[in-house]
Amino acid sequence: MGPWLLLIAWITTHLFQVALGITALRQRVDPQRPAHHISLLISGLSSVLPLIALVLFLRVFVIGGSSNVAQMAGEDGYALWKLWFSAWPFLIFGIPVAGIASIVAVLMPPYSLRTWPSALSRAFAVGAAGLSFFHVAKYFPDA
Repeated sequence: MGPWLLLIAWITTHLFQVALGITALRQRVDPQRPAHHISLLISGLSSVLPLIALVLFLRVFVIGGSSNVAQMAGEDGYALWKLWFSAWPFLIFGIPVAGIASIVAVLMPPYSLRTWPSALSRAFAVGAAGLSFFHVAKYFPDA
């Protein structure tokens, strides 16, 4: 897979996770069984850090045109490289924790045909965490 295809998959995964999560939250569920909303809440909160990684990646590398190597970033790209360098430790250690929380959310019920957007949203959150970790690890900030 090429880098652009992986980036498009990363963006699409986040979009599907958010859209399905909103759809699942708008569904009427049994108020006696709050597990539906709890699992979505866990999934949504665990997707915040991967989403931050995506926004930073787009800003630094796609929009800003910087490099993950400081000498190749140039004078204009050094501030963007420094931004990536500063955020990288939080991302590389936080995204696996977010991925584990997403996996826990996937393992939580309910699993019925009526709640399929919830289950799919939680599954896309796991994929988003995996793609986020891949990109953050691949673009290690180098001096």
